[in-house]
Amino acid sequence: MRPVFIAIFLSLAVAGPARADQTDGRLDALFEELRTGDGLGAEATVERIQEVWRDSQSDTVDLLYGRAEAAVAAGEGDLAAVLLDHAIGLAPSFAQAYALRGAVRLSNEDQAGSIADFSRAVELEPRQFEATIALAEIALAGGDKRGAYDLFQKALEWNPHEAHASGRAKKLRDDLNGQEI
Repeated sequence: MRPVFIAIFLSLAVAGPARADQTDGRLDALFEELRTGDGLGAEATVERIQEVWRDSQSDTVDLLYGRAEAAVAAGEGDLAAVLLDHAIGLAPSFAQAYALRGAVRLSNEDQAGSIADFSRAVELEPRQFEATIALAEIALAGGDKRGAYDLFQKALEWNPHEAHASGRAKKLRDDLNGQEI
């Protein structure tokens, strides 16, 4: 896994305040706006989606998650992992905690743990394009170009303006040209 991608994912995961969890009804409208918009407001829409994703609906879990974000920002991955373990223990359906813990585990070179966490985040919130992109990068690093391509495409279904995923998918499509995708 490339350190640049890990840094990008961690920076996305720690930006902004919390408002509501992945079951919040506002997400449908935000994703529709993201999917059908021209891209000019895509960054702001993604930020609003991330704000919604960051709220567990529990003050205690939000406090733990916020402290985990601060620990990540301070480079204290071990502390962040412990805080996220507690947050997930209290709110096992809080997808964003799994996504952030997956990024922390990935930065600690715990590939199996990161795959489990990113997969759980996507299971809980199928539109979690950041975790899907992380899984695509892991698949690509493992040499699974077709699997990575499929995952990038899945992420692009929810956020067609995601430049990293778009570039990676295009390169993989070119690499796989002439092969069954």
